[in-house]
Amino acid sequence: MVGVFAPFFDYEFMTRAALGGAALALAGAPLGVFLVMRRMSLVGDAVGHAVLPGAAAAALLSGGSTLWTTLGAALTGTMVFMTAGPASRALRLPEDAGFAVFYLAALAIGVMIASIGGGVIDLDKLLFGAALAIDNTALALACVAALVTAIGMTLVYRPLLIDTLDPQFLRASGGAKWAGPVAQSVFFGLLALTTVASFHALGALMSIGLTILPAIAARFWAKSVPLMIVSAAILGMFGVLAGLLVSFHLAAPVGAAIVSCLVAIVLASSLVGPNQSLLTRSLGSKASHANRAS
Repeated sequence: MVGVFAPFFDYEFMTRAALGGAALALAGAPLGVFLVMRRMSLVGDAVGHAVLPGAAAAALLSGGSTLWTTLGAALTGTMVFMTAGPASRALRLPEDAGFAVFYLAALAIGVMIASIGGGVIDLDKLLFGAALAIDNTALALACVAALVTAIGMTLVYRPLLIDTLDPQFLRASGGAKWAGPVAQSVFFGLLALTTVASFHALGALMSIGLTILPAIAARFWAKSVPLMIVSAAILGMFGVLAGLLVSFHLAAPVGAAIVSCLVAIVLASSLVGPNQSLLTRSLGSKASHANRAS
């Protein structure tokens, strides 16, 4: 077992990638659980794609500086998120359709900017990430995202949970009418921060995967929301480590390797997880038939 994980101890870049990935998994776990519960997974995907134009433009102007690329990604990610909803309502489009238009436009513009930049911008890195080349700035950003998300979600957990499960109750609570909108604003702000932090490791196309996929898998391992968050964090970190090893040994794109491992975890969880998996439903059905027969 030690030999399997030897690259994390033998190579500094693998150690840095593992620490950054673990921090991002911790940051994304509570956000992903609430996105899945609120059926807003595609909104998160839209935010992930929206970072590309700003990142590409900032990389072009700064010569690839991690700090400026991060700021550019944050700027366009926030702009798309802030304008997609109101624009959809103004144009009388379904909100998911509005987000689809905006994030596809952002993706296309970002690719064009990167292409104009020629050799200055590594398009593969922008699209698919480079966790094995993560630097100290990106690692620090991942750790800050994990810390800020933990604090922010602790502060808004209760109103956000009530707004997710029973929004009518929250709106009917006289003094708490402001709690739902405030909790949602904090939640989406944390989502934008985590997406930008994940961008350096996983790229624009894959960054939301570390937030959404562990949360989907966690539904097959836990029933309560706190346990789902813990399960998502554990599964996310396991997927990161597995993906880094696959990328290291097979020279595969790291973002794609991590997301592929997370997808495998989702499939395995749906088959054998203790909560509503194919196995548990099959065993429950057999037990029910046996009881009726007796």
